[in-house]
Amino acid sequence: MKNGDALLEQTRIFAAELAAQRSERQRSRQLNPVDFERLREIGFHEACIPIAHGGLWEGPRRSARILAEAYRALAGGDPSLALAASMHPAVLSFWRDAEVQPDQPGAEVWEAQRRDVFVTALDGAWWGTITSEPGSGGDIGNTRAVARRDAAAAGGWRITGEKHFGSGSGVTSCMITTALPEGEAEPAWFVFDMRGVPWDGSTGMALRAEWDGHGMAATNSHSFTFRDFPAAQMAWPGHWRQVIEGHGGSSTILFVAVILGVVDAAMAYMDSQLRARGAPASTLPAFEKVEWVMAQREAWLAQQAYDGALHTLERHGRSRRDAQMAKANLATLAESIMTRLCRIAGGGAYARHSPLGFWFEDVRAAGFLRPPWSVALEGLYAIGWEATAAVVPNGSLQVAPSAADAMPASPRKAAHDLLVSARV
Repeated sequence: MKNGDALLEQTRIFAAELAAQRSERQRSRQLNPVDFERLREIGFHEACIPIAHGGLWEGPRRSARILAEAYRALAGGDPSLALAASMHPAVLSFWRDAEVQPDQPGAEVWEAQRRDVFVTALDGAWWGTITSEPGSGGDIGNTRAVARRDAAAAGGWRITGEKHFGSGSGVTSCMITTALPEGEAEPAWFVFDMRGVPWDGSTGMALRAEWDGHGMAATNSHSFTFRDFPAAQMAWPGHWRQVIEGHGGSSTILFVAVILGVVDAAMAYMDSQLRARGAPASTLPAFEKVEWVMAQREAWLAQQAYDGALHTLERHGRSRRDAQMAKANLATLAESIMTRLCRIAGGGAYARHSPLGFWFEDVRAAGFLRPPWSVALEGLYAIGWEATAAVVPNGSLQVAPSAADAMPASPRKAAHDLLVSARV
């Protein structure tokens, strides 16, 4: 990544500042726009934009690890900030990584929109998503929002429906969503311009409920009701699910990095607590020794899952299956690790002066929100069947990148089409 070392160094400095404010930040329920200004200064807004368009991104082989490590460090300082900010590269990867042939109908319009989107980010706009809907079961294909054409509307469309989990609300400039265009059988992607829009319903967007999550409490993942709210349609000329598959795991790994960053902070905190009690010279109760060793084992496994997915991205340029596997394993391991650390801490973990309880709820976001377990595991089941086994010369068995990662993204069979995450 262009200027990658500088971005990582500045992120670690900022993360240390955030960690020094941990007690205050863990009690916060709102994002601070000042933090996003700092992220702009560091270069986060342009880190995911291709160099050819004026950004820092040199492709997953050269950039995925640096950006992931930056979000990992940021999460160690403030998980909510890291999670909300990670929506920006995840959303922009739709335009960055989904490719069309130059002679394909609609290619010129798509390229023009790509340039426009990248320009907004380079100018300082933050992108996010507000795609999930109540009652959808985590499947964005089940959208009940309706889009109708209106030439008088900015963007040419108006959308009506309910949306929730709008992470970054109030900070993001633009947010993607899905809706069913009138007369169509399949949903489509749309973009909301949120800049300067009031939340009182006067322009078609009304705050339905503020985010009140147990974990990731300060992500501003609010719920909204939209009524004839103006939107622009994504210009992608292919099937709407192809843009989700296009990133090849490079955005998924950022969420893995965020959860791993929380685990890093929690393990470092418990290490300092045990040393303050005299470890390793003093004798800890056997139960605490076992729980600590088990937590270390699981933290090591979490690191291997993360490194393995990144290694595949660096080697092949894409691997949705490895990234999704890392995500699912981190969700399980992180929750187990935090449970063990809370057991070691005892009753103190329930006190709000301890960071452990906050971190415990933060990591559970991996299994409950992005996407819910039922959708995540169905997706892994589908992707797993696409994987091909190959026998290498020494006789060992290795799993090659899935067929989906060896060819351009294409629509999947109907059963697979229903298994796409509700969250990016």
